[in-house]
Amino acid sequence: MKSHLNILIVGGNGFIGRHIATMCAAAGHKVILGVRNASDPDGTIECDLLTDTNTAAWLSRLTNIDAIINTVGLLHANSAEFQAVHVNAPAALAAACAALKKSFLHVSMLGLENAANTDYFQSKRRGEDAVRSAHSGAIIVRPSLVFGRDSPATQLLLMQSYLPLLCLPSDTKSIAPIHVDDLAALCLSLVSTVRALGCDVDAVGAEECTIASYLQALRQARGRSRATVILVPNRWMRAGLACAAFCGARTITPEALDLMEHQHTGDKRAFTRWMRRQPATIAEFQSVVQ
Repeated sequence: MKSHLNILIVGGNGFIGRHIATMCAAAGHKVILGVRNASDPDGTIECDLLTDTNTAAWLSRLTNIDAIINTVGLLHANSAEFQAVHVNAPAALAAACAALKKSFLHVSMLGLENAANTDYFQSKRRGEDAVRSAHSGAIIVRPSLVFGRDSPATQLLLMQSYLPLLCLPSDTKSIAPIHVDDLAALCLSLVSTVRALGCDVDAVGAEECTIASYLQALRQARGRSRATVILVPNRWMRAGLACAAFCGARTITPEALDLMEHQHTGDKRAFTRWMRRQPATIAEFQSVVQ
């Protein structure tokens, strides 16, 4: 594979996409962002996964591209939008990459085989299946909860971690948070490595923990004492979130609660196997350059 690649990052102006773009550019690759409103003809390609759901829509766009990374995902959408963005468009893009013999990496999520029966989770699972069916050499990366200061989800968790009293749902599953810079470095390494073709890779951090212990660790990293934790039954939490949303309060959404009830752990050896180093620990998240 060439040492310097033309890399298209679909969703390049999103949270994960921005960090991957920065990592790719720092490594000397030419980065092209796939965005809805392209303004720079040399550095952006206009695309919309809500409508670009057939292979022909992608073929001409990939002529001068060596590798493609898809980071687009929706959390709030209707069934048709989830189907288009999580299934049909990634499958069409993967098929175009297969036809043109381009390296393709698709960012998905962990634990979809045991996911809840919601439109979000099931469309993500169908998307993985569709990508793999369309392109046997596609690389599928499944990250856990991703830490990054420019992430709205991280900002909300950090805001919560400042509170001396944490009110959390009682039924949450384990997570293995990964720093966004580690995820970006992993994606770049995989998409530029021939031996990664066709691999499924779990992108998890150094530690498995609960949401409560994650928030406590973030507090400890800033030199704060442990907070008091009150666990609330999930059904009560959902009712409280509905009331808070009605009053205009900024808090977690029902979809975010769905994610808390989902298992976000995977193969802890995968990162080290590909990167030849350990991922950052939660204690190091605050000191890693954002």
